[in-house]
Amino acid sequence: METLEVTDVYVKSCECISILQKEIALLERLGAAQEVVSQAVFSRDWTDMDALFKRLDEYGTEFEELEKERMGLFSELSTILGFEEEKPGFYALTTRLDPELRRQMTDLYRRLKLDVLKIRISNENLNQYIASNRSVISEFLQAAFPDRKGKLYSRHGREIHSEMRSIVLDRSL
Repeated sequence: METLEVTDVYVKSCECISILQKEIALLERLGAAQEVVSQAVFSRDWTDMDALFKRLDEYGTEFEELEKERMGLFSELSTILGFEEEKPGFYALTTRLDPELRRQMTDLYRRLKLDVLKIRISNENLNQYIASNRSVISEFLQAAFPDRKGKLYSRHGREIHSEMRSIVLDRSL
């Protein structure tokens, strides 16, 4: 490899490491915000829910931008490293890096993947909790009001679908 290519590899690798660190930091903030949402749902505290969802959406948008930037850097790095025709996987790409850079990148990449997995599991648990509560409330309403037979009506007397996605109760049953 020429000296220019070695320098380019080092610069792009350092940029990749920086992006991976930013993504991990963002995932930590996203995980903390998701935990606040979960606690609010479990305690039925709906006061700041719009602000929490807005923050989560902003984190998601920021993460997508970082992910695009990281993928672009990986693509540039793969070209510099001689992967012309094929686009290598992450670990195949790192095999051509200096051992210290490879170790840093693979450690960060592994941590990124684990953090994403933790957030997905937490999100799935929250979705299951909400779905089971929705089911319980739906069954209760069907048992308590059998004359409705699943029908709900708007203020104007029109029949509306009785799906429980948007129901919020401000009373304890």
